[in-house]
Amino acid sequence: MITVIYPSAGHHAKDPGAVANGRKEADMTIDFRNLVSKELTKRNHKHIMDKDWETNTQHQNRIKPGAGSVLIDFHFDAAGEKASGTTSFYANNASPLSKQFAADIVDTTAEVLGIPNRGARPESMTNRGRIGILHTKAGIACLLEIGFITNKFDVLMYEKHKHALAKAIAEILIRYDDMI
Repeated sequence: MITVIYPSAGHHAKDPGAVANGRKEADMTIDFRNLVSKELTKRNHKHIMDKDWETNTQHQNRIKPGAGSVLIDFHFDAAGEKASGTTSFYANNASPLSKQFAADIVDTTAEVLGIPNRGARPESMTNRGRIGILHTKAGIACLLEIGFITNKFDVLMYEKHKHALAKAIAEILIRYDDMI
């Protein structure tokens, strides 16, 4: 069983995700995943990232997270210009530890960025109803919608505080990795 941290950019070269305010979600999630990776590397913490060229399916087939692993998938939400805030999602059948992880991640993101906290929610509350990456057999997993790419303030606060957020997220990932 591999027990490491899996930070993942929710989009990649073949899937730009949402596009707004002159930005592509894929570029932002790759950038943020890389910042988190740098923080994990500084702390000599083992982690395995997705590759920028692979699809989500390819990534999920390549990684084999075990019950002692922590997985996080980074995204930016999209809606009207006024929609704002951060949200995290956990599997419908998530363990109490995964639910707490998702809550800690979203609480920290809202605090660091100074944007609304939309809460930790089950995947059933998404448009898809089920999020594949949350079902990779990782012990702890969540998807984080960092903010709204369609909201200029959310994007501004992300750009202003992304290094502090990457550091805070890395610390949470390590703390949870040490718990399981």
